[in-house]
Amino acid sequence: MHATIFPISSLFFAIALLCVGYGLLMSLVGIRLQEFGVSSTLIGFVNASFYLGGVLSLVSALKIISSIGHIRSFSVFAAILTFASLAHTLTDSVLAWALFRILSGYSLYSLLLIIESWINEKSSNKDRSQVLSIYTVVFYLAITSGQLMLNIGDDLGFLLFIISAMFVVVSLIPIAMTKITEPKMSEIKSMSIPKLYGIAKLAIVTSFAGGLLVGGFFTMAPVYAKTMGLSNEAISVFMSTALLGALIAQWPIGWVSDRLGRKIAILAVAIIGGVASCGLWLLSHQVVFLYSSFFVLGVAIFALYPLSLARANDTTDENVSAVEINRALLMTYGIGSFIAPILIGIAMNTMGSEGMFIFSAAISFALALYALTKDRVPFEERSVYVSMPSTSSTILAEFDPRQDEEWVQEQKENISEEEV
Repeated sequence: MHATIFPISSLFFAIALLCVGYGLLMSLVGIRLQEFGVSSTLIGFVNASFYLGGVLSLVSALKIISSIGHIRSFSVFAAILTFASLAHTLTDSVLAWALFRILSGYSLYSLLLIIESWINEKSSNKDRSQVLSIYTVVFYLAITSGQLMLNIGDDLGFLLFIISAMFVVVSLIPIAMTKITEPKMSEIKSMSIPKLYGIAKLAIVTSFAGGLLVGGFFTMAPVYAKTMGLSNEAISVFMSTALLGALIAQWPIGWVSDRLGRKIAILAVAIIGGVASCGLWLLSHQVVFLYSSFFVLGVAIFALYPLSLARANDTTDENVSAVEINRALLMTYGIGSFIAPILIGIAMNTMGSEGMFIFSAAISFALALYALTKDRVPFEERSVYVSMPSTSSTILAEFDPRQDEEWVQEQKENISEEEV
Protein backbone atom coordinates (compact mmCIF):
# COMPACT_ATOMS: atom_id res chain seq x y z
CA MET A 1 0.00 0.00 0.00
CA HIS A 2 2.84 2.40 0.86
CA ALA A 3 4.30 1.79 -2.58
CA THR A 4 1.04 3.04 -4.11
CA ILE A 5 0.29 6.02 -1.87
CA PHE A 6 3.77 7.58 -1.62
CA PRO A 7 4.22 8.25 -5.38
CA ILE A 8 0.83 10.01 -5.57
CA SER A 9 1.07 11.81 -2.23
CA SER A 10 1.43 15.12 -4.06
CA LEU A 11 -2.09 14.63 -5.43
CA PHE A 12 -3.47 14.08 -1.92
CA PHE A 13 -1.72 17.24 -0.70
CA ALA A 14 -3.23 19.16 -3.61
CA ILE A 15 -6.77 17.94 -2.96
CA ALA A 16 -6.41 18.68 0.76
CA LEU A 17 -5.31 22.27 0.15
CA LEU A 18 -7.96 22.77 -2.51
CA CYS A 19 -10.76 21.46 -0.29
CA VAL A 20 -9.70 23.67 2.63
CA GLY A 21 -10.12 26.71 0.40
CA TYR A 22 -13.37 25.37 -1.07
CA GLY A 23 -14.79 24.47 2.34
CA LEU A 24 -14.19 27.99 3.61
CA LEU A 25 -15.63 29.68 0.51
CA MET A 26 -18.73 27.47 0.43
CA SER A 27 -20.00 28.69 3.80
CA LEU A 28 -18.59 32.20 3.57
CA VAL A 29 -20.65 33.31 0.59
CA GLY A 30 -24.00 32.61 2.23
CA ILE A 31 -22.90 34.26 5.49
CA ARG A 32 -21.75 37.43 3.75
CA LEU A 33 -24.92 37.71 1.65
CA GLN A 34 -27.03 37.33 4.78
CA GLU A 35 -24.99 40.07 6.46
CA PHE A 36 -25.68 42.31 3.43
CA GLY A 37 -29.40 41.86 4.07
CA VAL A 38 -30.07 39.86 0.91
CA SER A 39 -33.26 37.79 1.04
CA SER A 40 -33.07 34.04 1.54
CA THR A 41 -34.64 33.53 -1.89
CA LEU A 42 -31.90 35.48 -3.64
CA ILE A 43 -29.22 33.78 -1.56
CA GLY A 44 -30.65 30.44 -2.69
CA PHE A 45 -30.39 31.44 -6.35
CA VAL A 46 -26.81 32.70 -5.91
CA ASN A 47 -25.76 29.47 -4.18
CA ALA A 48 -27.52 27.35 -6.80
CA SER A 49 -25.26 29.01 -9.36
CA PHE A 50 -22.32 27.08 -7.90
CA TYR A 51 -23.93 23.75 -8.80
CA LEU A 52 -24.92 25.10 -12.21
CA GLY A 53 -21.21 25.63 -12.79
CA GLY A 54 -20.58 22.11 -11.53
CA VAL A 55 -23.06 20.59 -13.98
CA LEU A 56 -21.52 22.59 -16.85
CA SER A 57 -18.12 21.22 -15.85
CA LEU A 58 -19.42 17.64 -15.93
CA VAL A 59 -20.35 18.01 -19.59
CA SER A 60 -17.50 20.15 -20.97
CA ALA A 61 -14.32 20.24 -18.85
CA LEU A 62 -13.01 16.92 -20.15
CA LYS A 63 -12.40 18.39 -23.61
CA ILE A 64 -10.26 21.18 -22.18
CA ILE A 65 -8.20 18.80 -20.04
CA SER A 66 -7.72 16.38 -22.94
CA SER A 67 -6.47 19.14 -25.24
CA ILE A 68 -3.93 20.90 -22.99
CA GLY A 69 -3.03 18.31 -20.35
CA HIS A 70 -3.52 17.93 -16.61
CA ILE A 71 -0.90 20.30 -15.23
CA ARG A 72 -1.81 23.19 -17.52
CA SER A 73 -5.52 22.58 -16.97
CA PHE A 74 -5.04 22.55 -13.21
CA SER A 75 -3.26 25.91 -13.44
CA VAL A 76 -6.08 27.37 -15.55
CA PHE A 77 -8.91 26.22 -13.31
CA ALA A 78 -7.05 27.09 -10.10
CA ALA A 79 -6.53 30.60 -11.51
CA ILE A 80 -10.26 30.89 -12.27
CA LEU A 81 -11.21 29.71 -8.78
CA THR A 82 -8.72 32.13 -7.22
CA PHE A 83 -10.13 34.98 -9.30
CA ALA A 84 -13.70 34.05 -8.34
CA SER A 85 -12.79 33.95 -4.63
CA LEU A 86 -11.06 37.33 -4.67
CA ALA A 87 -13.69 38.95 -6.92
CA HIS A 88 -16.23 38.69 -4.09
CA THR A 89 -14.30 41.45 -2.30
CA LEU A 90 -14.79 43.94 -5.15
CA THR A 91 -18.58 44.26 -5.23
CA ASP A 92 -21.73 43.41 -3.30
CA SER A 93 -23.81 42.96 -6.47
CA VAL A 94 -25.93 39.82 -6.18
CA LEU A 95 -25.79 39.27 -9.94
CA ALA A 96 -22.00 39.50 -9.91
CA TRP A 97 -21.78 37.06 -7.00
CA ALA A 98 -23.98 34.60 -8.90
CA LEU A 99 -21.50 34.80 -11.79
CA PHE A 100 -18.60 34.24 -9.39
CA ARG A 101 -20.40 31.18 -8.01
CA ILE A 102 -20.80 29.73 -11.51
CA LEU A 103 -17.07 30.21 -12.10
CA SER A 104 -16.29 28.67 -8.69
CA GLY A 105 -18.45 25.61 -9.34
CA TYR A 106 -17.09 25.09 -12.84
CA SER A 107 -13.46 25.39 -11.79
CA LEU A 108 -13.78 23.29 -8.61
CA TYR A 109 -15.45 20.35 -10.34
CA SER A 110 -12.89 20.59 -13.14
CA LEU A 111 -10.04 20.52 -10.62
CA LEU A 112 -11.57 17.45 -8.97
CA LEU A 113 -11.80 15.81 -12.39
CA ILE A 114 -8.07 16.41 -12.94
CA ILE A 115 -6.93 15.07 -9.57
CA GLU A 116 -9.31 12.11 -9.47
CA SER A 117 -8.40 10.96 -12.98
CA TRP A 118 -4.73 11.15 -12.01
CA ILE A 119 -5.20 9.14 -8.82
CA ASN A 120 -7.38 6.64 -10.66
CA GLU A 121 -4.75 5.90 -13.30
CA LYS A 122 -2.04 5.42 -10.69
CA SER A 123 -4.15 3.00 -8.61
CA SER A 124 -4.34 -0.70 -9.33
CA ASN A 125 -7.41 -2.89 -8.84
CA LYS A 126 -5.94 -4.53 -5.75
CA ASP A 127 -5.52 -1.26 -3.81
CA ARG A 128 -8.29 0.85 -5.37
CA SER A 129 -10.64 0.49 -2.37
CA GLN A 130 -7.91 1.58 0.07
CA VAL A 131 -6.95 4.56 -2.07
CA LEU A 132 -10.61 5.59 -2.28
CA SER A 133 -10.95 5.30 1.52
CA ILE A 134 -7.92 7.56 2.05
CA TYR A 135 -9.25 10.01 -0.53
CA THR A 136 -12.63 10.17 1.26
CA VAL A 137 -11.00 10.79 4.66
CA VAL A 138 -8.73 13.51 3.23
CA PHE A 139 -11.73 15.13 1.53
CA TYR A 140 -13.89 15.31 4.67
CA LEU A 141 -11.07 16.40 6.98
CA ALA A 142 -10.00 19.16 4.57
CA ILE A 143 -13.57 20.44 4.14
CA THR A 144 -13.96 20.44 7.94
CA SER A 145 -10.70 22.38 8.33
CA GLY A 146 -12.00 24.95 5.86
CA GLN A 147 -15.15 25.39 7.94
CA LEU A 148 -13.11 25.92 11.10
CA MET A 149 -11.30 28.83 9.45
CA LEU A 150 -14.49 30.85 9.87
CA ASN A 151 -13.11 31.31 13.40
CA ILE A 152 -10.52 33.74 12.03
CA GLY A 153 -11.48 37.33 12.79
CA ASP A 154 -12.37 39.36 9.70
CA ASP A 155 -13.26 42.91 10.68
CA LEU A 156 -12.62 44.22 7.16
CA GLY A 157 -14.89 41.65 5.53
CA PHE A 158 -12.49 40.36 2.88
CA LEU A 159 -9.75 38.54 4.78
CA LEU A 160 -11.47 35.14 4.63
CA PHE A 161 -11.93 35.39 0.87
CA ILE A 162 -8.20 36.07 0.57
CA ILE A 163 -7.37 33.07 2.77
CA SER A 164 -9.63 30.86 0.66
CA ALA A 165 -7.87 32.04 -2.48
CA MET A 166 -4.46 31.47 -0.87
CA PHE A 167 -5.20 27.79 -0.24
CA VAL A 168 -6.34 27.33 -3.84
CA VAL A 169 -3.14 28.95 -5.13
CA VAL A 170 -0.93 26.88 -2.81
CA SER A 171 -2.57 23.69 -4.14
CA LEU A 172 -0.79 24.49 -7.41
CA ILE A 173 2.62 23.81 -5.86
CA PRO A 174 2.38 20.02 -5.39
CA ILE A 175 0.83 19.71 -8.87
CA ALA A 176 3.44 21.89 -10.56
CA MET A 177 6.29 20.00 -8.87
CA THR A 178 4.96 16.49 -9.32
CA LYS A 179 6.99 14.00 -11.32
CA ILE A 180 3.95 11.82 -12.00
CA THR A 181 3.23 11.38 -15.70
CA GLU A 182 -0.05 12.84 -16.89
CA PRO A 183 -2.79 10.31 -17.67
CA LYS A 184 -4.57 10.08 -20.98
CA MET A 185 -8.24 11.00 -20.78
CA SER A 186 -10.69 8.75 -22.58
CA GLU A 187 -14.15 9.69 -23.75
CA ILE A 188 -16.79 9.45 -21.03
CA LYS A 189 -19.87 7.43 -21.98
CA SER A 190 -22.79 7.95 -19.67
CA MET A 191 -25.97 6.01 -19.07
CA SER A 192 -29.13 8.10 -19.33
CA ILE A 193 -30.97 8.91 -16.12
CA PRO A 194 -34.36 7.62 -17.43
CA LYS A 195 -32.75 4.33 -18.47
CA LEU A 196 -31.20 3.83 -15.03
CA TYR A 197 -34.47 4.79 -13.32
CA GLY A 198 -36.15 2.01 -15.24
CA ILE A 199 -33.87 -0.59 -13.63
CA ALA A 200 -32.84 1.07 -10.34
CA LYS A 201 -35.66 3.33 -9.19
CA LEU A 202 -34.70 3.50 -5.51
CA ALA A 203 -31.09 4.29 -6.43
CA ILE A 204 -32.07 7.26 -8.62
CA VAL A 205 -34.54 8.65 -6.08
CA THR A 206 -32.02 8.25 -3.25
CA SER A 207 -29.29 10.01 -5.25
CA PHE A 208 -31.63 12.88 -6.10
CA ALA A 209 -32.73 13.20 -2.46
CA GLY A 210 -29.07 13.12 -1.39
CA GLY A 211 -28.33 15.99 -3.76
CA LEU A 212 -31.25 17.99 -2.38
CA LEU A 213 -30.18 17.46 1.23
CA VAL A 214 -26.39 17.79 0.89
CA GLY A 215 -26.54 20.62 -1.63
CA GLY A 216 -28.95 22.46 0.64
CA PHE A 217 -26.77 21.79 3.68
CA PHE A 218 -23.53 23.12 2.19
CA THR A 219 -25.09 26.29 0.80
CA MET A 220 -27.93 27.26 3.14
CA ALA A 221 -27.05 25.89 6.58
CA PRO A 222 -24.62 28.79 7.23
CA VAL A 223 -27.40 31.21 6.25
CA TYR A 224 -29.77 29.49 8.68
CA ALA A 225 -27.17 29.63 11.45
CA LYS A 226 -26.55 33.33 10.82
CA THR A 227 -30.27 34.12 11.03
CA MET A 228 -30.30 32.25 14.36
CA GLY A 229 -27.80 34.80 15.67
CA LEU A 230 -24.76 32.52 15.74
CA SER A 231 -21.33 34.08 15.34
CA ASN A 232 -19.00 33.00 12.53
CA GLU A 233 -16.98 31.08 15.12
CA ALA A 234 -20.07 29.18 16.25
CA ILE A 235 -21.10 28.55 12.64
CA SER A 236 -17.70 26.99 11.90
CA VAL A 237 -18.17 24.51 14.74
CA PHE A 238 -21.79 24.04 13.72
CA MET A 239 -20.85 23.00 10.17
CA SER A 240 -17.81 20.97 11.23
CA THR A 241 -19.93 18.93 13.61
CA ALA A 242 -22.09 17.67 10.75
CA LEU A 243 -19.08 16.92 8.54
CA LEU A 244 -17.39 14.93 11.29
CA GLY A 245 -20.65 13.02 11.71
CA ALA A 246 -20.52 12.24 8.00
CA LEU A 247 -16.98 10.90 8.25
CA ILE A 248 -17.48 8.88 11.44
CA ALA A 249 -20.69 7.29 10.13
CA GLN A 250 -19.16 5.83 6.97
CA TRP A 251 -18.10 2.50 8.51
CA PRO A 252 -21.22 1.73 10.62
CA ILE A 253 -23.57 2.62 7.77
CA GLY A 254 -21.55 0.42 5.44
CA TRP A 255 -21.76 -2.40 7.98
CA VAL A 256 -25.56 -2.11 8.21
CA SER A 257 -25.91 -1.74 4.46
CA ASP A 258 -23.91 -4.88 3.63
CA ARG A 259 -25.65 -7.06 6.21
CA LEU A 260 -29.25 -5.82 6.24
CA GLY A 261 -29.48 -4.48 2.70
CA ARG A 262 -29.64 -1.07 1.03
CA LYS A 263 -33.38 -0.69 1.48
CA ILE A 264 -33.05 -0.97 5.27
CA ALA A 265 -30.00 1.33 5.34
CA ILE A 266 -31.69 3.97 3.14
CA LEU A 267 -34.86 3.72 5.20
CA ALA A 268 -32.87 4.09 8.43
CA VAL A 269 -30.79 7.10 7.40
CA ALA A 270 -33.83 8.79 5.84
CA ILE A 271 -35.77 8.45 9.10
CA ILE A 272 -32.76 9.59 11.13
CA GLY A 273 -32.35 12.61 8.84
CA GLY A 274 -36.05 13.40 9.12
CA VAL A 275 -36.04 13.17 12.92
CA ALA A 276 -32.91 15.34 13.15
CA SER A 277 -34.50 17.88 10.81
CA CYS A 278 -37.66 17.99 12.92
CA GLY A 279 -35.54 18.50 16.01
CA LEU A 280 -33.74 21.41 14.38
CA TRP A 281 -37.07 22.82 13.26
CA LEU A 282 -38.78 22.62 16.66
CA LEU A 283 -35.94 22.80 19.24
CA SER A 284 -33.22 24.87 17.57
CA HIS A 285 -33.33 27.44 20.40
CA GLN A 286 -31.54 24.92 22.64
CA VAL A 287 -27.86 25.23 21.76
CA VAL A 288 -26.79 21.74 22.89
CA PHE A 289 -29.62 20.16 20.94
CA LEU A 290 -28.74 22.31 17.93
CA TYR A 291 -25.23 20.89 17.66
CA SER A 292 -26.17 17.30 18.46
CA SER A 293 -28.95 17.36 15.88
CA PHE A 294 -26.59 18.70 13.25
CA PHE A 295 -24.15 15.89 14.00
CA VAL A 296 -26.96 13.34 13.51
CA LEU A 297 -28.08 15.09 10.33
CA GLY A 298 -24.53 14.81 8.96
CA VAL A 299 -24.51 11.10 9.80
CA ALA A 300 -27.65 10.61 7.72
CA ILE A 301 -27.56 12.83 4.64
CA PHE A 302 -23.96 12.24 3.54
CA ALA A 303 -24.56 8.49 3.39
CA LEU A 304 -27.32 8.74 0.79
CA TYR A 305 -25.17 9.05 -2.33
CA PRO A 306 -22.91 6.03 -1.60
CA LEU A 307 -26.02 4.04 -0.60
CA SER A 308 -27.64 4.91 -3.93
CA LEU A 309 -24.54 3.61 -5.71
CA ALA A 310 -24.65 0.35 -3.77
CA ARG A 311 -28.36 -0.11 -4.49
CA ALA A 312 -27.87 0.55 -8.21
CA ASN A 313 -25.03 -1.96 -8.35
CA ASP A 314 -27.33 -4.50 -6.67
CA THR A 315 -30.17 -4.14 -9.14
CA THR A 316 -28.44 -3.71 -12.50
CA ASP A 317 -27.13 -6.62 -14.55
CA GLU A 318 -23.56 -7.38 -15.53
CA ASN A 319 -23.98 -5.65 -18.90
CA VAL A 320 -24.04 -2.28 -17.15
CA SER A 321 -20.71 -1.15 -15.70
CA ALA A 322 -20.22 0.55 -12.34
CA VAL A 323 -18.81 3.52 -14.27
CA GLU A 324 -22.05 4.05 -16.24
CA ILE A 325 -24.13 3.71 -13.09
CA ASN A 326 -21.97 6.13 -11.12
CA ARG A 327 -22.09 8.82 -13.78
CA ALA A 328 -25.86 8.69 -14.16
CA LEU A 329 -26.31 8.90 -10.40
CA LEU A 330 -23.78 11.74 -10.11
CA MET A 331 -25.70 13.77 -12.67
CA THR A 332 -28.94 13.12 -10.76
CA TYR A 333 -27.20 14.14 -7.54
CA GLY A 334 -25.92 17.32 -9.22
CA ILE A 335 -29.41 18.28 -10.41
CA GLY A 336 -30.73 17.85 -6.87
CA SER A 337 -27.87 19.97 -5.50
CA PHE A 338 -28.68 22.72 -8.01
CA ILE A 339 -32.38 22.80 -7.15
CA ALA A 340 -31.98 22.61 -3.37
CA PRO A 341 -30.69 26.14 -2.58
CA ILE A 342 -33.47 27.69 -4.65
CA LEU A 343 -36.23 25.71 -2.93
CA ILE A 344 -34.73 26.22 0.54
CA GLY A 345 -34.29 29.95 -0.08
CA ILE A 346 -37.96 30.24 -1.01
CA ALA A 347 -38.97 28.16 2.02
CA MET A 348 -36.90 30.30 4.38
CA ASN A 349 -38.30 33.47 2.86
CA THR A 350 -41.91 32.35 3.33
CA MET A 351 -41.73 30.25 6.54
CA GLY A 352 -38.77 31.79 8.33
CA SER A 353 -35.37 30.25 8.97
CA GLU A 354 -37.02 26.99 10.09
CA GLY A 355 -38.17 26.53 6.50
CA MET A 356 -34.82 24.91 5.73
CA PHE A 357 -35.46 22.03 8.09
CA ILE A 358 -39.13 21.73 7.19
CA PHE A 359 -37.81 21.16 3.66
CA SER A 360 -35.18 18.62 4.71
CA ALA A 361 -37.67 16.78 6.95
CA ALA A 362 -40.15 16.56 4.08
CA ILE A 363 -37.50 15.20 1.67
CA SER A 364 -36.19 12.70 4.24
CA PHE A 365 -39.58 11.28 5.19
CA ALA A 366 -40.70 11.19 1.54
CA LEU A 367 -37.60 9.13 0.75
CA ALA A 368 -38.33 6.81 3.68
CA LEU A 369 -41.88 6.24 2.45
CA TYR A 370 -40.63 5.58 -1.08
CA ALA A 371 -38.04 3.11 0.20
CA LEU A 372 -40.79 1.21 2.05
CA THR A 373 -42.49 0.46 -1.27
CA LYS A 374 -39.39 -1.25 -2.72
CA ASP A 375 -38.24 -4.83 -2.25
CA ARG A 376 -35.03 -5.91 -0.55
CA VAL A 377 -32.35 -7.47 -2.74
CA PRO A 378 -31.24 -10.97 -1.61
CA PHE A 379 -27.72 -11.11 -0.16
CA GLU A 380 -26.38 -13.30 -2.98
CA GLU A 381 -27.44 -10.67 -5.56
CA ARG A 382 -25.95 -7.69 -3.72
CA SER A 383 -22.74 -5.84 -4.38
CA VAL A 384 -20.95 -4.16 -1.44
CA TYR A 385 -21.05 -0.70 0.09
CA VAL A 386 -18.21 1.67 -0.88
CA SER A 387 -17.67 5.02 0.83
CA MET A 388 -17.60 8.02 -1.52
CA PRO A 389 -17.14 11.76 -0.87
CA SER A 390 -20.17 13.98 -1.36
CA THR A 391 -18.56 16.16 -4.04
CA SER A 392 -16.74 14.53 -6.91
CA SER A 393 -16.27 14.47 -10.66
CA THR A 394 -17.51 11.95 -13.20
CA ILE A 395 -14.10 10.29 -13.23
CA LEU A 396 -14.55 9.09 -9.64
CA ALA A 397 -16.71 6.37 -11.14
CA GLU A 398 -13.54 4.67 -12.30
CA PHE A 399 -12.26 4.54 -8.72
CA ASP A 400 -15.13 2.27 -7.80
CA PRO A 401 -13.62 -1.11 -6.80
CA ARG A 402 -16.97 -2.79 -7.53
CA GLN A 403 -15.84 -2.99 -11.14
CA ASP A 404 -13.65 -5.87 -9.95
CA GLU A 405 -16.01 -8.81 -9.41
CA GLU A 406 -13.33 -10.81 -7.59
CA TRP A 407 -12.96 -8.01 -5.04
CA VAL A 408 -16.74 -7.89 -4.53
CA GLN A 409 -16.91 -11.64 -3.96
CA GLU A 410 -14.01 -11.49 -1.50
CA GLN A 411 -15.77 -8.80 0.53
CA LYS A 412 -19.01 -10.77 0.55
CA GLU A 413 -17.18 -13.86 1.73
CA ASN A 414 -15.72 -11.86 4.61
CA ILE A 415 -19.21 -10.67 5.56
CA SER A 416 -20.55 -14.24 5.46
CA GLU A 417 -17.69 -15.44 7.68
CA GLU A 418 -18.42 -12.71 10.23
CA GLU A 419 -22.07 -13.71 10.38
CA VAL A 420 -21.13 -17.35 10.99
